[in-house]
Amino acid sequence: MPTTTYVPCDADRAPLPASYRIEPRYLGYRDTDAAHPFAKYFHEKTDPIQSHVRDALLGGMAPPEHGYDIDACWPDRATTTWKPGGPAGDSGVTAIACQTDMPGVTAAMWDWWFGWLGGDSSRYKLWCPDAHQFIAVGDDRSGDRSLTDRQRYVGNVSYADEYLGGILHRLTIRFVDPARLGFDESPHTTYIFARVGFSHLPLLFGWLIHQIRPTNDGAEMRTRFFLNHPQIIDVPARSLLSSALARSLTRRSARQFANAALPRIGRRLLPRNIGHDLLYHCASEMNHLASSWRAITRVATSTLQTASAGNGPKPKLRTTNHTNVSARAVGADHRRCCQLRTRRHTTLP
Repeated sequence: MPTTTYVPCDADRAPLPASYRIEPRYLGYRDTDAAHPFAKYFHEKTDPIQSHVRDALLGGMAPPEHGYDIDACWPDRATTTWKPGGPAGDSGVTAIACQTDMPGVTAAMWDWWFGWLGGDSSRYKLWCPDAHQFIAVGDDRSGDRSLTDRQRYVGNVSYADEYLGGILHRLTIRFVDPARLGFDESPHTTYIFARVGFSHLPLLFGWLIHQIRPTNDGAEMRTRFFLNHPQIIDVPARSLLSSALARSLTRRSARQFANAALPRIGRRLLPRNIGHDLLYHCASEMNHLASSWRAITRVATSTLQTASAGNGPKPKLRTTNHTNVSARAVGADHRRCCQLRTRRHTTLP
C-alpha cells in the first residue's frame, strides 16, 4: 500500500506568493474583477444544493461502523464495498463522501479547470461565489502553453481563503500525482489527489480525492475527504507567514516533536461540525460550477485545445441542459454511490 506521508515539492518551497500578503479579501466581484472577459458568467449566489445532499445532511453523520480511511481507496483494496462514513473507528478520522452528477461534462474539463484556475481570485469566485474569497499558487503555470492541463496543477500548491459553515479558513491544497499513490491513468477518467492544510502553518490535516469518470450523459464526480491525518511538513520560512510558531516549525527538532504529538491532538485542530460544513460546501461548489460550465468554457475555449494527459480525446462541450445537475452525498443513495465498477476502471469505495 502506498505511503500517505506527504513529500514537499519545489512549489511548496517557493516564497509565499506576494498576492497572499497584499491582495484584498472579499466575496463577490468589484470593478477589477468585472473587467475580465468571463465576468459576465459570475453569479452573485451559489446554486442550491440538490435534494440528495440535503437529505444526507438532515440525516446526520453515519455510525462509526460504516467508517473507513484513505487506505480503502487504494487500487488493491477497491474490491470492497464501503458504506458512507463518519469517524473511522477509534482513529478519529472523519470520512466525507459526496457525488455530483454532471451531464455534458468530461473528466478532461476538470483537468482544464484546475490548470486554468491558477492564482486568479476572479476565476476562483466563479466556482462558489458565496464562499470563495482568494486564491494564489506557489508556481503559476496557468499561461504556459507547453504544459498539459494536468501539468499546470499537479505538483503545485494553492493558497485558498474560503468560508466553510460561516467560518473563514485559510487553506493550502497541495496536489499530488495520483501515480505516486498507485492509481494508473484510465481513459476518460481523472483522479485529483491533494493534501489539505493551513496556509499560515506548515500543518496538513487531511486528504482530498476527486474521481471524475464517464457516465451515459456526461460524468460523475466522486469526492472523498479524510480528515485528521495531521503532518508537519518541511518547508522553509520564506513559504510561510512570519509568525513565531510558523518559524519554530521550520526547525527539524520542533517538527519531530510536533509530529509525535499530533496523533493525540489532531482532532482538536478542526471545528466539530467540519464534516457537515465540508459536505455542504463540496456539494454546493461542484453543483454550481457544473451548471455554469458551458458558458465559462466558451470564454476560454482556446485553452481547451491542450488535451489533458491520460484523458483521451480533447474535451467536447455538449448541449445538455445543466440545470438538472444533481449532487449526491454517500448516505443518500447507498447502492449507487458505493457501487464498484471494477471492470471498467478503478473506483473509490
